[in-house]
Amino acid sequence: MSKTTVKKAIAGFGEPELRQLILDVYSKSKDAKELLDFYAEPNLDAKLGEYENLATKEIRRFRRGAYRPRMSSIRGAVRRFKVFEPDDEYLGRLMIHIATEFTRIGSEDFLPSAVNGQAINYLSETLAFLAAHRMLDEYLPRLSKAVDSMDERIGLYNNHLRAEMKKVIRTYS
Repeated sequence: MSKTTVKKAIAGFGEPELRQLILDVYSKSKDAKELLDFYAEPNLDAKLGEYENLATKEIRRFRRGAYRPRMSSIRGAVRRFKVFEPDDEYLGRLMIHIATEFTRIGSEDFLPSAVNGQAINYLSETLAFLAAHRMLDEYLPRLSKAVDSMDERIGLYNNHLRAEMKKVIRTYS
């Protein structure tokens, strides 16, 4: 069903019918409930914390002996956060949180090569977003510190994720 069709369908509704429709949607849709709750009591800091926790949980997802975050879930969390129409500062904070969480798990253990690639791509996208919104000066030191705090070696082997993340950060320095 298209947005135009919905507009036509509700055009003839009166005020009580619209209220009932909103309450029905509220009770039947988890996403609509979250959005309407936010509009009733807007608290972007609390919502940011909620989505940071959601992203952290997904990044630290441990399966078959390794961290295996699903980037589709992480990107989905960022998309769902955008529904609340945060300003660029809040969106940047969420993206930085996700990038620094990748550095934390990358310093604990080797990550599967697919996860390494996804983490590096996400870091590149985050830095591009920050550069486009003139927030790089504020957040680049934090990211650099997070990458520098990663161990250079894990066991006997070089930490590939750290080296690649440093290369990405150098391109924006």
